[in-house]
Amino acid sequence: MTLDYNIFLEVAVIPLDIVLCSFVVSRYTNPTSVNIAFRRFAFAILITDIIDVATAIVTSAHERVPNAVHYIFNTTDSICAAVSGFLFIYYVYAYADMEKEDLRWRNLINRILLAIDILLLLTNPLTGWVFTYDEKGRYIHQFLFVPVAYGFPILFFAIGSQYMLSHRREYKPGQVRTMVISIVTAAILFLTQMLFFDNVLITFFIASIGVLVIFLSLETPDYVELVRTLTELHEAKSREAAAQAKVHLSQEVMMALSKAVDAKDHYTNGHSERVAKYASLIMARMGGTNKEQDEIYSMGLLHDIGKIGVQESIINKKGKLTREEFAEIKDHTVIGWDILKTITEIPGLSTGARWHHERFDGKGYPDGLSGEDIPLEARIICVADCYDAMTSKRSYSEPKTQAEVREELVRCSGTQFDPGIIEIMTGIIDEDVDYNLREIPEQESRMGILISEGSAAEGAAI
Repeated sequence: MTLDYNIFLEVAVIPLDIVLCSFVVSRYTNPTSVNIAFRRFAFAILITDIIDVATAIVTSAHERVPNAVHYIFNTTDSICAAVSGFLFIYYVYAYADMEKEDLRWRNLINRILLAIDILLLLTNPLTGWVFTYDEKGRYIHQFLFVPVAYGFPILFFAIGSQYMLSHRREYKPGQVRTMVISIVTAAILFLTQMLFFDNVLITFFIASIGVLVIFLSLETPDYVELVRTLTELHEAKSREAAAQAKVHLSQEVMMALSKAVDAKDHYTNGHSERVAKYASLIMARMGGTNKEQDEIYSMGLLHDIGKIGVQESIINKKGKLTREEFAEIKDHTVIGWDILKTITEIPGLSTGARWHHERFDGKGYPDGLSGEDIPLEARIICVADCYDAMTSKRSYSEPKTQAEVREELVRCSGTQFDPGIIEIMTGIIDEDVDYNLREIPEQESRMGILISEGSAAEGAAI
């Protein structure tokens, strides 16, 4: 039998799809929303690629195969193509920090579009609006063929691409660049196929390569490993398991995680621990209970945990950051929030990670909150973080004197910082006559002086 289509490109990538899906199943087992969405998308592409090849073979058999079988294969093929595009949207959404109401309406619209596509395909044997077959089993395109067979999958791909490009600050710069290159490349290849090689199956060859590229842009290995560890703690199914999870997420474990983050920055040593101590001290001066002091200490320890997903080359860059690099480093607040929000054993643990770079005047990030809309704990950690940055050696600055630090905090009161918290912090500074609240050089630390580190005005930009 002579095939009507050149199937070799799509056949060639089926082993690649199988290997990739097997690797994802065996290695990316932590149930983050991104991993779940990617697994579904990858498997949909694999299944659709196989069905597309099988459909091409069945279609080439013409009258040797009953028309009912032709309808079954081509209908299934078109439905799988639409579902693959639909699942691409959910991979894109999985990365986004979208409001629940916005997500609900987007999901509803996308499901309606998918339902319309499936309905047109399932009723096609009765209506003949999409495709039909003659008595010799030859495939005939009807007036809705292009909108249904190609239009809906392309529409879903466009919806996902448009969201990523219009919300590009929520994604890594590398992901956005990859998406732009993929769109341009796919458009050129599809146009070339339609104009010159309409009998070559190339759609799911391109999709399979796209899945491989997406896989290579997934979270960094250390980020994945960290999420896996925290998720295992979160998934305790009984009281005994939950209690055990709390033991695992002890002070020592949180301290180890904070040191792992500090180790990525060659210029910080004990930053997270000092921020935790300063924040706890401020909370105590504000009349916080022992429990509240302990909670904000934990928040302070892990406030920069999101930097585990940021490239070390950016964190340790000595020169000025580019716009793209600054956008990536700003993402550490959202990454940290995504990691810590899964830990229900310590409610609010993610608060410090997400909002410690918000400003009292509303000009901070990631959400532009202002005033008392910023959680109290985040406002406290912001002051502690900035104080430590100014009293520590960084890649971009030398430590400031105690007077300079106090002056800077007062100058930024009401703009960057909560004035009430600054009033308490300046009182603490005034009592620290020996300037012990700072990063202590190693030779001095042996004398028993402990506690230090932070980041203010210019220094707290990242």
